[in-house]
Amino acid sequence: MMKEERKKIYVGFTFAVLLGLSLVLLHGRSARQQNVSGFTLYGYFNKTDGLNNGADVRLAGMKVGRVVSQEFADDYRIKIRMVLDKDYHLSVDSSAQIETDGIMGTKHIEIVPGADDEILPSFGEFGYTQDVMILNDLLEKVLGYMRDKKGEKNEEKSN
Repeated sequence: MMKEERKKIYVGFTFAVLLGLSLVLLHGRSARQQNVSGFTLYGYFNKTDGLNNGADVRLAGMKVGRVVSQEFADDYRIKIRMVLDKDYHLSVDSSAQIETDGIMGTKHIEIVPGADDEILPSFGEFGYTQDVMILNDLLEKVLGYMRDKKGEKNEEKSN
């Protein structure tokens, strides 16, 4: 009887320690995400499917920042706040697009630098953004194109 009680106490204690460690780790992660320093920029997108807070912001494939927040704008587009390292200065004609690592990989924002001499100020906005390409939408477009081509061939045969 005594062994069984000790076993229950040990299991309960282990569970409590693991739960406590998990809470400490989660709190540390959320505190790091709120403690934002760097160069803040905004982009407005129509679709952001699968893009999460904390996602990479890349320039030429190299990580230069991260997505900090996403919220609805007044026009029902998604306003994304991203923070870049202070070392990067982008021209006002730079653009931001949501891309995927591979076919089914994680989403990130890729910045395409512009060539203008004027620099985007901190808390500035990208003038051009490109939404995420959803695989299902792409397949529907390809299938629609193939159906159209097949219909054209059938019309030529009947004439």
